[in-house]
Amino acid sequence: MQPHADPDVPGRRRLSLVLCAFLHGLNHALQLILPPLYVSIGADLGIEGLSPVMLLGTIYFVVYAVVGLPYGILADRFSKKRMLVLGALVNSMAFIMVAYSRSYGILVAAMVLGGLGGGTYHPVGNALISNLFKDMVGRAFGIAGIGASFGLFFGPFASGFLGEHYGWRASCMAFALFGIAVTAAFALVMPDDRREVSTEKYESGQRRALLVAILPVIMVFGVRDFCLWGMTYLTPAMAQTTIGFSVETAGLLIGLMSLTGVVSQPLAGTMSDRFGRRKVIVFSLAAASPCVLLFPHAAQLSIFPLVIAAGFALLATVPVVDAAAAEIVPPSMRGRLFGMMMTLGILLGALSPYAVGVIHDVSGGYALAYLVLGISALLGAGLSLLVFSK
Repeated sequence: MQPHADPDVPGRRRLSLVLCAFLHGLNHALQLILPPLYVSIGADLGIEGLSPVMLLGTIYFVVYAVVGLPYGILADRFSKKRMLVLGALVNSMAFIMVAYSRSYGILVAAMVLGGLGGGTYHPVGNALISNLFKDMVGRAFGIAGIGASFGLFFGPFASGFLGEHYGWRASCMAFALFGIAVTAAFALVMPDDRREVSTEKYESGQRRALLVAILPVIMVFGVRDFCLWGMTYLTPAMAQTTIGFSVETAGLLIGLMSLTGVVSQPLAGTMSDRFGRRKVIVFSLAAASPCVLLFPHAAQLSIFPLVIAAGFALLATVPVVDAAAAEIVPPSMRGRLFGMMMTLGILLGALSPYAVGVIHDVSGGYALAYLVLGISALLGAGLSLLVFSK
């Protein structure tokens, strides 16, 4: 391979990281365009109760999670760039289906298709980034997380704005077209990656030990995501029905929560490279818990600082947990590693939107649902004390 084509050349590594951050942003923007629209979708299609529309988020994330392991296996064998492009394209096109849906069944099918596409990014993108930045993986994940945070902000904020002024169908169509355009640009500019050399003898002898080592990390990942995604999907509905926010303001609220990761993810990733993963994770999850517990008791003004603080703390753990996992295995196995993390960890988080929707419908309010989410964050802090040695 010629030097100018080597992805390990510093300039090409930085370009790859920036482009992955953009695709990471698209991935998360598409995840969060529906929550501000749930109330409108339910009213338009005559869906009774909150839990059926919340179930759409769970369906998306269950599929997103289940495909993680097979995608991770494929990422260790084939071009990561091509897999990322195909996944982003399928994810974007799923929302064309949403925009034209006239029944709940079509919405479910679209969520399955979106999960199939969106599920490529984390096992494939994380493996690519950790292989390129072996010496500063926490910081690299933090920088990639900036893109995710912008996407998590832009998705619900723009979706809420478009939904308020043009309707939920126009909002979904606009994001679908935007996603296709971003994917095309990524395909044209992203450098090709190279496959890491597999050490088959080492891998066959270490797989069981590595599985035992990664399962506790996956548990921390899962309970963190249970809190994060439950809070993210439930809060727009709570803000509209309890506090009286419009669709647009509810989207802004959850978008601001996500935007905090622009600061917290690179900061926490860099700090964990220097001072250890455990301290950053434990402190962040413990700080998020009381904020989440107070959500259903907040008013129009107090809900904003609570949501922003909780988002800052929860998102800070994302690059740190990913970096801790990447250090467990050699580069040639990282696709499978992150595939296993996405499948098992996100499955637990995927249950959260529907679970908290059911808790709301059964209890007749939001307090119990947020109590469960706050306890989940606190459980993650406790597990981190046991799981991480430094």
